Amino acid sequence: MPLHGSNQTNYIKKDYQFLKVKPEGMAGLKKNYSQVWQDIFALVVNDAKKDGTFIEIGGAQPFVGNNTWLLEKEYNWRGFSVELDEELCLMWQGERHNTHLFFDDAGVVDYVAACEKFGLPKHLDYLSFDLEPPAVTLEVLKKFPLDELSFNCVTYEHDAYRQWGDIFGHRKIFEKHGYDRVGTNIKNGVCTMEEWYIHESVDQSIRDALRSENCDAYEVVLDL
Repeated sequence: MPLHGSNQTNYIKKDYQFLKVKPEGMAGLKKNYSQVWQDIFALVVNDAKKDGTFIEIGGAQPFVGNNTWLLEKEYNWRGFSVELDEELCLMWQGERHNTHLFFDDAGVVDYVAACEKFGLPKHLDYLSFDLEPPAVTLEVLKKFPLDELSFNCVTYEHDAYRQWGDIFGHRKIFEKHGYDRVGTNIKNGVCTMEEWYIHESVDQSIRDALRSENCDAYEVVLDL
């Protein structure tokens, strides 16, 4: 995620009327914070629930461009974030009261133990996966305990536009663990950068309503 919100696209209140799936709890929502609508996707999939849960791998800044700040701020979600950049971690100090921050390498964190420590369930609402460079994201995913922890939805940044190698190695991993790829090769402008998943336990009608490919992120959730 670029610093200071560069290349960021934003949800505004009037967008509610165009949502493909319209949770009542989003009717008054005025803005979001993630770079390309990841937080809006998480809310839509989870019916804008209160008191949800998440794991964020690659927290970057605590507010601008962050995928979970909206969930915590407006809907009282809780969870933990992992970030290795010390300068970014310093921005979090005393700022996110529902979110524990791990200043650590995402590849060595014991995610199951962390969920137990913070009283989080084994089935959570949202997993955000966004590390730098993309090859590291895939290596961490290969180690992540998807056989022990599950999520209603996942946003995964593969950064295919960088043409770095095994761009789509994540697909078989998610499919093996019961995730339906509903957002394929999501773009931010000219950059193809993300793929979004919904767990097979989530209603099929929601998955089908959001199914999109080769489009900008807002087009996954908006019917324009």
